[in-house]
Amino acid sequence: MLLVTNMSLSVVMALVMSFAMTVTAVVIFFFHDQKHQDLDRWIDYGFSRETLKHALIYYRLLAISMLVFYALFVGNLLWLQAEGYAIYADGRHGVIATSFFALDLVTRGALFDVMEHWDLRLTPLLMNRKSFWVVMYCFVFRMFYALALIRIAISFAWIWTKIRMARQQHISSEDGGR
Repeated sequence: MLLVTNMSLSVVMALVMSFAMTVTAVVIFFFHDQKHQDLDRWIDYGFSRETLKHALIYYRLLAISMLVFYALFVGNLLWLQAEGYAIYADGRHGVIATSFFALDLVTRGALFDVMEHWDLRLTPLLMNRKSFWVVMYCFVFRMFYALALIRIAISFAWIWTKIRMARQQHISSEDGGR
């Protein structure tokens, strides 16, 4: 308990965010498979607007949760920086630079080695590699997006294609009955 009392509120928030991102990524990675199978069965059972509506609501909720984590991460980086923690290798930066830094982490997480291989960057900002905890916090954020975004994107493409095929089949069966 003594360790927690010596930490600033921004550091506690970073720890809570890291834990929440880890739990959310694990839940998305394992629970999402069951939800994907449910959506898949509903589409196989019969195409309807309710099935499409349910699928879109589910994917919107996942997208909103990812946007919330993005906003909280950016806000927390700014808060840590305001309290004097060295987040960046080259000094302090504002909201826009921090937002692009987080977006750079998102693309690096989502695209894995593509960005690293060609040394592509969205921003010239570099994290402070001398601070182990900053590196770990950015790593957790990057892996959260890597696990969640890739899993959700593949699932969404599969379900969307399946819905389109079911819809086309429904339309062609109506035209064939005339």
